[in-house]
Amino acid sequence: MRISIWRCPAIFAVAGLTSASAQPFTALLNYNRRIFELELSGRVVTGTGQAAGFTELDHAKRQFLNKLGIDTWPGTLNVRLDDADSLSGWRDLRNGDGIGIHAPDGNNCHARSYPVQINNQLTGAIIFPEVNGYPDNQVEVIAPLSLRRHFSLNDGDSLRLNVLAPVRTSAVLFDLDGTLVDTVDAFYQLAKQTGAEFGLEVSRERMYETLNHGISYWDHVVPESMEDRPAMIKKLNSRAMELWPELIKDNAGAFSGVVETLSSLKIAGFALGIVTGSGEWSLDLLFGLGVADMFDAVVTGYDVKKRKPDPEGLNKCLKHMDVAPGDAVYVGDSVIDMQASHAAGVLPLAVLTGAGTSASLCEAGAYRIVRSHEQVRALLAT
Repeated sequence: MRISIWRCPAIFAVAGLTSASAQPFTALLNYNRRIFELELSGRVVTGTGQAAGFTELDHAKRQFLNKLGIDTWPGTLNVRLDDADSLSGWRDLRNGDGIGIHAPDGNNCHARSYPVQINNQLTGAIIFPEVNGYPDNQVEVIAPLSLRRHFSLNDGDSLRLNVLAPVRTSAVLFDLDGTLVDTVDAFYQLAKQTGAEFGLEVSRERMYETLNHGISYWDHVVPESMEDRPAMIKKLNSRAMELWPELIKDNAGAFSGVVETLSSLKIAGFALGIVTGSGEWSLDLLFGLGVADMFDAVVTGYDVKKRKPDPEGLNKCLKHMDVAPGDAVYVGDSVIDMQASHAAGVLPLAVLTGAGTSASLCEAGAYRIVRSHEQVRALLAT
């Protein structure tokens, strides 16, 4: 088993290195030989508005997020199926189990859900309420953002829904920070403490924005009008480097269940890799669990000229593993992870344990979104 490791201080992800500009993601239709089970087509229609209330119920919102990775936009998009194949396929599908959305009492109906890709771009789900008299030719779709707004949809416009199948793949590549190790809060604490020493205010929202989009943090925070700005940024970088070892020790660690997740993937026969812009401190948090030998290749930011969303790191990792892009998935927590994955031709899976939100990861082209690494195995075909 070959493990290739190139190490760099994780703080550089916060303190000054920049990434390449984002590339538009490739339509998920390009991956359809291994991820789509059924295609449904129909036309958008106006619903009754009752679904908005259902999608805002606490128990429903909680289950949409926990089971589907969808922090729902209020309401559903109603689609009327308009061809025989779609009607037949939907009839067969809804007779299956689906993913249950269960009411806690008798005052609300149960529902079943079926993950879909919407117009080959966005992840979402069909919601099928278990009520008598529900129309045979209608489906209701939820997503983390407004589908009418995103696609500029009007009543009568056509819409395509691809029902998702478990992914056939041979390799699973992981991002590190926010995906396998919990370091995002440590990055925030570092920026907050360093900034305070120099009279700069740091917000958690701005920190998440920089991590999510690969923006150089101090370039983003230090005012353009500040006198001798480059010298100030250099001082901030230097001080952050001094603070980082102690901060990561007190504010970071591997996510719960990581060993079990990696073991289950390895036992199932998947090759494993890491592609990260971070380095030795974050790697030590993970490898301290005794999992280093599970990985066939590890690529850090030190070994690439261009950071994510550029696909260089993913391409290097795939080359080391001798795996084709179409035979791999990449699991990450940020928008730049999704963008890099698409740029490399690797199917992107997203987790909600880091910088990205359900909406931002959906818009960036995540094939599926899950709460954490612990749910990744269930997305993959045996």
